[in-house]
Amino acid sequence: MKKRWLLAGLIWFMSTEAWADVDSRIDYVGGIAFGYTNLEFDAKLDSSPSFQSLVLSGGLLFDNYFVNLSYADSVGNTTISEEEDTGDAGRSDLDLTLGYRINEQLNLFVGYKDSETDIDFKLRDDGTLRREFYRKDGWFAGATYNIPLKSAGTLSFNLGYVNLKTDDRFRADEEDDDDDDEPEATEFDDLSGRHSGDADGWSYGVNWLVPVNDRLYINTTFKINDYDQEIRFEGETFSADQKLTFFNVGVVYLFQ
Repeated sequence: MKKRWLLAGLIWFMSTEAWADVDSRIDYVGGIAFGYTNLEFDAKLDSSPSFQSLVLSGGLLFDNYFVNLSYADSVGNTTISEEEDTGDAGRSDLDLTLGYRINEQLNLFVGYKDSETDIDFKLRDDGTLRREFYRKDGWFAGATYNIPLKSAGTLSFNLGYVNLKTDDRFRADEEDDDDDDEPEATEFDDLSGRHSGDADGWSYGVNWLVPVNDRLYINTTFKINDYDQEIRFEGETFSADQKLTFFNVGVVYLFQ
């Protein structure tokens, strides 16, 4: 149990346990996990696609500092339905985190995030392909509070603020023209083409790390990222909420 605080830290922004055993050498850890990511983007999508995900992670620690790199990619494509279209969707997430231990319970972190959702829509009537994507990258910062559970492992609660730049490609909903109708105000789902903007919000969740032996650990993570996105177009500002839910179960291994 010497490095359980390190393992939870590298996989979930740092849990702390047995700090008296820490020395000044560099420690390494690697992990693999499987789970799902669910996307809610009501302003653009009628459905909420869920992606099966494979997550690879690795990191190192020296003294009170740690750095972790995590990459998640969808396994295969997810089928999505949107009005008259069907499509195949995929998703990836990259997170680089640098953290610092304040005390045995509290740790601070900052990092960089890069994520992308790609959807290839096919119009049901003629099979025309239309590609849509939602890309985000930027920084995040926050804190983690850790609760040791003795032989049951370590429970960690995480809260962070996220500020991102967005790069999206939309296709407008197809609507029948009616010359007798008054023109309607432009809404978010009327946007078409490629647009840049900003998104900010909160990331929060819980992690449970349980030891199998001195080097192998079972890791379970539940996390929500909730963003408010804004796009400026033709003098107007359009906003929409986007929510991502992550659930992963895997193992981490400490290299000594």
